[in-house]
Amino acid sequence: MRQFRINRTNALMLGLVMAGACGVSYGADVPLVFENEDVATFSAMQINKTPSELSTTTTLRMLRPTLCGRVNSAAPPTGFANRINPTFAGHYAGGDFKFGFVNGGNQMSISGIGFWNYRPNGLTIQADAETLCYVLTADGVRKASSGLFTDNFDAGNLPDASITTSVAMLPSFGNSYTYTYYIDVRIPAEFASVRYAVRDGFDSSVFATGSARYCPAAPIGTTECLPGALLSNSVDITSTVPPGGLAVRYVVLRQLNVGAALPADTSIPVTYAALFLPDGAENNLSNNVSSGRNALSDLAPVITAASNMVPNLAEGTGATGLSFVITDDTNETGLPALNASVAIDFDGTLVNATNVSCAQIDPPQSGEAVRRTCRFDIPVFDADFATDASTPGVYAPGVHASVIITATDSRSQTSTTAVPFHVVSSDNDAAIFSLTSLAVPDATEGKVPTITCSLSRPTSAQCIGVLPDFVTGLLPGPVNAADEIATQGAVLGAFPGNKLNCTWTSPSIFSFNGLNSPAYVYNGARIDLDYRLSGNLGSADCWVSAVDYGYPSNQTAGSTNKLFRIVVVD
Repeated sequence: MRQFRINRTNALMLGLVMAGACGVSYGADVPLVFENEDVATFSAMQINKTPSELSTTTTLRMLRPTLCGRVNSAAPPTGFANRINPTFAGHYAGGDFKFGFVNGGNQMSISGIGFWNYRPNGLTIQADAETLCYVLTADGVRKASSGLFTDNFDAGNLPDASITTSVAMLPSFGNSYTYTYYIDVRIPAEFASVRYAVRDGFDSSVFATGSARYCPAAPIGTTECLPGALLSNSVDITSTVPPGGLAVRYVVLRQLNVGAALPADTSIPVTYAALFLPDGAENNLSNNVSSGRNALSDLAPVITAASNMVPNLAEGTGATGLSFVITDDTNETGLPALNASVAIDFDGTLVNATNVSCAQIDPPQSGEAVRRTCRFDIPVFDADFATDASTPGVYAPGVHASVIITATDSRSQTSTTAVPFHVVSSDNDAAIFSLTSLAVPDATEGKVPTITCSLSRPTSAQCIGVLPDFVTGLLPGPVNAADEIATQGAVLGAFPGNKLNCTWTSPSIFSFNGLNSPAYVYNGARIDLDYRLSGNLGSADCWVSAVDYGYPSNQTAGSTNKLFRIVVVD
């Protein structure tokens, strides 16, 4: 959006073919070309003379929303007593927008116009420097113009003031069909002592003229007026920015016309608010106009959590007394409290946080109706879990951990954020693996996994001596040691020929006096076991050993050894 002085270079050119005189009217669709801006159009123009003031009022029926204001409530300088009154249609037939103070049901005109200079091909208006306007698109924003503010009148980056509208309540039977919204004005301290104006307007085809009430300027975050503080009429304020700048809220209430409803299309503005500052005071004017529509505004709660909310944790530990802040623009009075849930993502495994509480209520800050501090603990997930292998603060490839916070406000709107954290490896765990289900624990106290060949079933896998998938799940560490699994490997220890370390009864159960003792056979990723039996009764005890590699240099290797037994019976 672009704020312009009606006389930016002492003259605002309106390219139109027309002629006029005081006390006459003109009706047609006529283009108005503002210097360096897109074409606006008006469909009617009327000029009335006020003899007692020796001035004129020019009323324009605009086909695009046009909002004007004056930053000084004092009388304009001599020679600028004329007035301008741009109007534009409302959503429903028979109504229009009324912007600023309303008197007797009518929008008030703006002073500061010097004179109109009529020419065959155009019209020049000379205006006081404190009379300003915005021209908007139909959906309530200033459309960009080619070459807009690319001349020498534009300074570098300047402080930025803004105005926002937040719809807090839509009309219903339960609230006497009242539309409530907040107008928040923020002007930085750099504008101290500068004149400004804040004006508010409404669609009179939707809202009842004369029904408007608003609270005097209050801190942003205010959601209701003090008893007896409501003022009648639209917001129309002119003042001077105090030292330290300005951050205030106006709470505005309007009632629907009898039988009227808000437009079903939520993109259609039904209220406008505008902030005016002297021309050239700021570069960014896109946020100097805002609108209210048929939709509640900005309902999602805000979660504020420091990136270092969770300090680096040691492997196999948790954390206590962690905190974050949740805020929302919805007052909790009579509604469920703003709250939050917390889950911990341990590399894809979700675990609920413990001792979660958002009971602490803090003073709301700018733009907030409620602010709460929440606290929680991270439980110990697994003694072997870590995310960082060798460098604290750097995840192992593909590994992560985070705190997932979901805030829910009083209107059941939610927002979610994830805050990463690190768990630093402190030791190297031993490799793990499992043995085939054919190795059944025996009845001894040690429950030794036992492969039994019954000679009465010579064709069984146990007797033939070919056991597919004998070793499965070979990993460099426990399943929850995410850092080790991501960065290390594991191998099985064996003698030459991939033979296992075995001892057996005599005579040997293996053929050729042990030359065909058990050996691993690798079939791709599959690890099988192969052996040949002699037909002798007896047993053999064998060991499967696994060791990891690629562990951090300040840690030591970890190995796992498992005993299993092969038994030959009748």
